Amino acid sequence: MNYKIIGVMTGTSMDGLDCSYLETNGDDFVKIIKEKSFIYDKKYRNSLRKLIDKKPENKKDQIKYFKDNERFVTKKIIDILKKFISYIQQDNKNIDFISYSGQTVFHNPKKKYSIQIGSSKEINRFFLIPVISNFRENDLVNGGQGAPIGSFYHGYILKKITDNSAIINLGGICNITYYDKKNLISFDMGPANTIIDNLMNFFYKKKFDEFGKVAKKGKKITSVFKEFKSDIYFKKKYPKSLDIDYFSKYVELLKKYNPEDALYTATMMTSESIFMGIKLLKKNIKTIVLTGGGRKNNFLLSNVIKRAKKLNVMIMKIDDYGYDGDLLEAQMFGYLGIRSYKKMIISTPLTTGVKKKISGGKIYR
Repeated sequence: MNYKIIGVMTGTSMDGLDCSYLETNGDDFVKIIKEKSFIYDKKYRNSLRKLIDKKPENKKDQIKYFKDNERFVTKKIIDILKKFISYIQQDNKNIDFISYSGQTVFHNPKKKYSIQIGSSKEINRFFLIPVISNFRENDLVNGGQGAPIGSFYHGYILKKITDNSAIINLGGICNITYYDKKNLISFDMGPANTIIDNLMNFFYKKKFDEFGKVAKKGKKITSVFKEFKSDIYFKKKYPKSLDIDYFSKYVELLKKYNPEDALYTATMMTSESIFMGIKLLKKNIKTIVLTGGGRKNNFLLSNVIKRAKKLNVMIMKIDDYGYDGDLLEAQMFGYLGIRSYKKMIISTPLTTGVKKKISGGKIYR
């Protein structure tokens, strides 16, 4: 059976909210009806960043702290959803579910918890539409990393593209999903935009390095790059996942250098983490499909294409296949929501490291 659902995604880059209204059975059918991105204003982004920066150290205090301070996030989500529902011109009766990922503010798979804020209960209460969320909890309880959580939608797309292919999502964190007709494998590879965006905000008060124009003028800071490359995370076997602040120490190191050199080095770090991840995967990848905001960074893209060519790997953008790379993750959460509702598998030992294949998520009515 097919359902009409709004997939809602607010990523680790914290740049905005993406909404996708689609019809799906959570398996082999997806029809994208209408979708739109909403950019966060600077004041809201700064409030989010401050909230995360001031979090307590221990788990119990963190959970209470974020719960006590999530009201402004919930309000923002509701305000944007009101605009989106008006934009798609649908009555609530034509929307079966809202599937909401929540704003990730902390992720620690070692200690088996991940915190997303923005109250699903309040969103349900306001719109009177069932809300599906809390996708990571069952995964973590069952020994998984809790991320990447949307692998099955990437797998659905890869089945339609080519054999031995992978989707690499260049959001705040970079993650990969690989499919070869037998195995679906996912893991976080490293930083995508998080170091670059933090440095652009620090040096220029800008959200991102448009087309990589600043980085292109710089030179590599070898000492920092070498330290990054030897980071213990890259030696860990998959499946594995990252918190958005894991690489913050490299941001602090790069702040001490010339802005152009710092941005160049950060961009090379992203590229390097992609190819270290590919090496770790040990699969014969024919095609890599890029999605997420980082695919628009021409300087990063040219470096990735150049390196991939030496491996006989073709680099494509998800947009080349008729998907909007800015909205793919919102579609993903719509698809994931229906899989969750139908109790279908959303996590496996090869995608998040759970002990067995499981479903997950919670419905708020």
